[in-house]
Amino acid sequence: MSTTAPRNEPGRGVLWTAVAATVVIAVGAFVLSFAALTDLAERSGISPSLAWIWPIIVDGMIVAATVAIVALNGHGRRAMWYPWALLFFGAIVSTAANSVHAILTVESTNSGIPTIVSALVAAMPPVVLLAITHLTVHMYQKRAEVILAKRLEAEAVWAEDEKYRRELELRRASAAAAMAQAIATGEEAGAHQAELASLDAELEALEAEIMGRPASQQA
Repeated sequence: MSTTAPRNEPGRGVLWTAVAATVVIAVGAFVLSFAALTDLAERSGISPSLAWIWPIIVDGMIVAATVAIVALNGHGRRAMWYPWALLFFGAIVSTAANSVHAILTVESTNSGIPTIVSALVAAMPPVVLLAITHLTVHMYQKRAEVILAKRLEAEAVWAEDEKYRRELELRRASAAAAMAQAIATGEEAGAHQAELASLDAELEALEAEIMGRPASQQA
């Protein structure tokens, strides 16, 4: 028989609250970055009717690369290097483009704000978008790891219980054969009978323990 250590994990309400907050922050970051990159695309000569596509390509690449990293989790480095390279490339392009747009805007409006301050403020949306996307992925990744760990733990418990059950059944069969032989030869069978009763009690206790576990830990 085996005992399992308690496993701490966040409740479903906590997880959904974190996901909702992540989505809200990510939407805000994407909107700010979208506005800046769209304006920069127009200033760069892209048609105003098509300029909105550029921020979707740049910031969308960050999200797509992050999802690919999660999907390929557990694979070798050869499978992982490309999505990671794509992720950092998208983040660098988005951050640089937002900063350039901020500098151009400050210089054209003569607002008096230092260009370094404007660049740092503008760089926050893509950086936050990258961080928040990773946070969401990380939460779901950890959740998947917990589910897998629980499944493996349940399989290990079941295998150990089956091994113990077979051992008890073999001992019971041996005790029953010994008692039958003792009865046939006229020997005292009380000790064998007591052993049988003890083994039956252990088998019943094992079955009760298995039935008392959550369904996910039963065979």
